[in-house]
Amino acid sequence: MISVSTLMALSITILTFAPDMDVVEMPIAGMPDPMAAAKVSAVKQWMHSFEEAKAIALEKKLPLLLHFEADWCGACRTMESSVMNQDSVLNVLGTEVIAVKINADHHPELISQYGVSSLPTEVFVGDDGKELRRYVGGTSLTDYLARLQNVKTLLGSANETASSDSLDENLRPCLLVKREGYVVGLGGYSPVAMQKEQKWVKGKEEFVGNYLGVDYFFQSPEERELFLASPEQYIPRLHGCDPVELQIARRAEVGAIELGSIYKGRLFFFQNEANRQRFQSNPAWYAEGLSTDGLQNADQFPFLKSMTLN
Repeated sequence: MISVSTLMALSITILTFAPDMDVVEMPIAGMPDPMAAAKVSAVKQWMHSFEEAKAIALEKKLPLLLHFEADWCGACRTMESSVMNQDSVLNVLGTEVIAVKINADHHPELISQYGVSSLPTEVFVGDDGKELRRYVGGTSLTDYLARLQNVKTLLGSANETASSDSLDENLRPCLLVKREGYVVGLGGYSPVAMQKEQKWVKGKEEFVGNYLGVDYFFQSPEERELFLASPEQYIPRLHGCDPVELQIARRAEVGAIELGSIYKGRLFFFQNEANRQRFQSNPAWYAEGLSTDGLQNADQFPFLKSMTLN
C-alpha cells in the first residue's frame, strides 16, 4: 500500500427565518435509442467519470463503488489484471452496484474528499453520499467476490431515501403561484437583500424582475437592475426547489423559506428539516453535479431545464 496525503474543508451556513418578518432530443418511437444503449453498456463495466457514475447510481438507486488507484501502484495493477475485469466481477456491475475507477493522480479533489490515504482503496457510497463501507489494499478474486456479495445489504442502507412528504402547512413555499398564473420566487422577498445583507425584506410588486419564467420582487429600481445584470448571483439554487429531493427521489419539490442553508455562498431551500440535515451532513454530494436527467415531474418546473445547475 502506498501513502497519499489528504486534506478536506467544507463550509455550511444554516439560514434562519424570523416568522414575524413581513433541448433534449427524443428518440423516434419504435427506433432504438443509441444513447440509452451506450448508457446501459457503460454501467456494465468500470466507468471512468465520477459525475456520470454518480448520476447513474442516483437514477438507478444503487450504491456507488469508488475504486481509487494509480498507474504507479503495483497492487492496483495486480488487481486490474487478476480481479477487476473478470466476468464474475463484471456481471455484478450495473445490477447491484455502479462502479467507477478514479486515478489518484488526476483527481486529488476526490482523494481529499474521501480521505484516501492508501492505494488501492475502495469506498461504497449510498445515494445520500454517505460512506457505507471501505476496503483498503489489494485482494484476491475470491475475496473480492465475497466483498461484492455484501452489496445487497449495502443497497438496503442506500435505499433509505429522504421523506418526500408535502410541505408542512405551517411553512411557506419559496415559489408562489399567483392566481394570474405567474410564479413568484423567494416567497416575494428580495433576493438582492437576502444575498447581499442576508436579510428577509419584502419586495414590492412594482419593482419586478423575471428570470427563466420566475418573477422576483425588489425594494427599489436599483435592486432590480443589480438582479437583472447577474440573476444567477442572487436567485436561490434551483429557484428554491429541494436539492435532496432532486438527487434522491428525482423529483422537483418546492422548499420552504423557513428551511434554508448556505453552501459556498449559494442559497438552498428544503421541504423539511430532515432533508436540510441530510444536506448539511454532506453538502457537496447534493449541491454539486446536479442534473435534471430522469426528473419525474420536469414539466411542472420548466425553468430547471434552462438553468445552469453547476
